[in-house]
Amino acid sequence: MNLDRVTILVKRAALEAEKTQLPILQAYDLTVAQYKFLKYLFNAPKDSVRIIDLETAFSVTHPAAIDILKVLEKKGYSMRIVNPEDARSKIVSLTEKAYAEEALLRGLGDEMEDAVTKRLSKKEKEQLIRLLKKLVGI
Repeated sequence: MNLDRVTILVKRAALEAEKTQLPILQAYDLTVAQYKFLKYLFNAPKDSVRIIDLETAFSVTHPAAIDILKVLEKKGYSMRIVNPEDARSKIVSLTEKAYAEEALLRGLGDEMEDAVTKRLSKKEKEQLIRLLKKLVGI
């Protein structure tokens, strides 16, 4: 395996990041995918996120998005409601429980970021962020 290939290194870095994040989230009975959905919902205007928005943001299939949402619903973090502008689609809404735990959950994001980047200096982290944004076109 050629370890000088960007595609291989990006994938390995993503897998390592997930391995680092998982133990932090397991203490709160969350997976990385569930956490990402919650964070996206916290950052969006209230009751504005459609299921397709989550699919697009995370490059997941509709069935995968539904599976993640079903678990979040079972855990009491979210619910799906009919979109008032288009009854064929659903809006994902956060529950009172989610908002009550928002500060804690956002703090987990900082903890995971620190754990993933602990081997980088501040300058290296800034450079990595800049390069990854360029790589993904943002």
